[in-house]
Parts: sequence; C-alpha cells; structure tokens
Amino acid sequence: MDFFRRQNWDIVKHTRIWFAISAVLITIGMVAWGTSGLNYGIDFTGGSLLRYKFERPLATAPGEDVQVVGQTRTMLEGLGLGKSQIQVSGTDEVYIRTPRVTNDEEAAERDDSVQAGLTELFGQKSGAISKLGRETVGPVIGEMLTKSAIQALILGVLLILLYITIRYEFRFAVAAVGALVHDTLILVGAMAILQVELNTWFVAALLTVLGYSMNDTVIIFDRIRENRGIHRRAPIGSVVNASLLQTMTRSLNTVLTTLFTLIALFVIGGATIQGFALALIIGIATGCYSSIFNASPIVVAWYNWADKNKRAPNGARRQTRAVAAAAAGASMGGVTVDSGDEDGQDGNGRPSVRETMREAERAAQEEKREARRERRKGGKKGSKKSKSGRKRRF
Repeated sequence: MDFFRRQNWDIVKHTRIWFAISAVLITIGMVAWGTSGLNYGIDFTGGSLLRYKFERPLATAPGEDVQVVGQTRTMLEGLGLGKSQIQVSGTDEVYIRTPRVTNDEEAAERDDSVQAGLTELFGQKSGAISKLGRETVGPVIGEMLTKSAIQALILGVLLILLYITIRYEFRFAVAAVGALVHDTLILVGAMAILQVELNTWFVAALLTVLGYSMNDTVIIFDRIRENRGIHRRAPIGSVVNASLLQTMTRSLNTVLTTLFTLIALFVIGGATIQGFALALIIGIATGCYSSIFNASPIVVAWYNWADKNKRAPNGARRQTRAVAAAAAGASMGGVTVDSGDEDGQDGNGRPSVRETMREAERAAQEEKREARRERRKGGKKGSKKSKSGRKRRF
C-alpha cells in the first residue's frame, strides 16, 4: 500500500515553512563556521610522517593488522595524538602521520615517545624496533584535492544546468542547483558545529551526497513532467503537489535503507571511518529533504511569480477570483490515478489524484471563460462608445 498517495497533504501550500526551516539551519551552520571554523585534519594542514620497522612481523594472520592499528591508536591517544593516521606496511613496518609541530626539537621528542610506546606494545612479540626516518609532510595532497574538488563542483553545476535545461526547463535546472547549494551549506555547517576532523574523505563524502541528492531531485522532476503532460490545464502547484505525494514513498524508502547501513557503519566502523559515515548520514538526509521540500517548491514559486506578473495588467479582481477558484478545486491529495472509485474518492473519503486534477482543470477552464467574458464586455462597451460618438458628430 502506498501510504502517501492516500494522504490529502498540501506540501506546496506550506512552502514558506520549508524555506524557513532551511534558512534557519543554514544560518546556524554558517554562524558556527564563521566563529569556530572547520576542524581540518592532517591532509589539509600537513604534519610529520614517522616510520618504524620491527625485527619480526607484527601481523601474520589475516585481520591482525587491524588489531595492531587499534592498539597503536589507543597508545597515541594517551600521548595526545589521537588524530594521527596509522598504516601497517607489509608485516613489520608501521607508518604514523601526526599533526604538524612548531619546531624540530618537539618533533624529535614526539618521535621518541611514539617509539617507546610501540616498544612497550609490541616489543615482546616483534622484537627490537628501529627508526626508518622522520619527514615533514606539507598539505600538498589536501590542497590539490581541494582544488580538484572545486573544479569538479563548478563543472558539475554547469553540466547539470545544461542537462536539466534541455531535458526539462531552465527554472527546473536553477531549482536543482539551489537544492545542491542548500545541501552543501548544511553539511559544511554541521561539520563546523560538531567539529569533526576533516580529511580527504570529506571531499568524497560531499561529492557523493550531491550526486545522491540530484538523483532524487531528477526522479521527482520526471514525475512532474509526466503529470504536466497528462493534466495540461491543471495549475502547476497542483501538479507538483500530486507528483511529490506519488514519489514520496520511493524517496523515503531509498533514503531509509541507505541510512540504516550508514548508521551501522558509524556505530561499528571504528574511528577512522566514523567521520565519513556521519557526513553521509547528514548529507543524504538533507538531500532527501531538499529534493522534496525545496527544489520542487522553488519551481512552483517561480511559475506563480511569472504568472502573477503576466496577469497584473488585467486587474486584481479577476486574479483574486481565479486564485479562489483554483484553491477550491485544486486541493491536492492522493491515491493513485487508478485507485479511485466512481465518485473519485478513496476508502477514507479523500479525493483521488484523478478527481483533484479534474477539479484543478475545471478551475483553470473557468478562469479562461471569465477572461473571455471580460474581454467581450470591454469590446461591447468600446463599440457603443464609438457609435454614440459618431451620432453626436453628425
């Protein structure tokens, strides 16, 4: 059973509420970003690379290297280096990337402390430990990746604008890009509030979220285009609202199944992957919200604004009457097009999509008839005046 198709919810009617929620979330995130900044990790700020080699293998059985990394991270947390990156190379080498230090003396002292901790942990099992070297690593990789990510975002936005403009309309393309900007700002703001350490994984998470959000938005746009082709005289708000209700179940089911996996990954995935999983959880949930409550209402608002400007010279009275007729006949609800009974209602007495679309089309037709009547009245008055003028002249 499709729950949302059977609900008489007018999502488009409450557009201001959805926009207000987004504005509040974005503002909070931007304030946190401006005051606290982002917590950039070693990939963006640089650091020191410490390399060690043991006399005997550290990890001989499958999965044992994971235990070595976990024990090493616990030891580093005791030294105040919990943000370090750890890698087991081969079977007897350990690479540790620590945050940047101010001078070489501090780096040497840190190197000795880490070596002592590794000897205490694995000395009995793997024998003596020797230093392979200490190197200072700059944020070159992070800078290159950030630059590439920005270029990819700009190119992606341009291609999205072009593709959706060709496939739908320009206003649909602008609405889709606006939803992507919304998702980006909220995700960055959330990372600033939570002060999650950001490394190169954040760029991958951000691009993944934008792709996921765009996929959901395009599916909704496709249903809107389909319904507009079927119900050509229905107001755009009615068509969009019906399309949202028809695709709501699909959107939520897809998002929830994805979130369940990500939440499990966040809980049991370990410290190295928790940040990535958290970013995806926030971003995908935000993307689902923007696709339903931001992108499509932007399209409706743009259409209504353009229609209002077009009708303004014809007088406010006719516009008020047309809006009232459309509101009375176009309260969107929704079961499937084929699920209504003879009276056009579902089992709960709510109007079906077919019936509400018909009501909306009847309202649109009545509006056109009213416009023709007023034009005819205006034409008759003009002809009478011209005739009376000619009689007075002669």
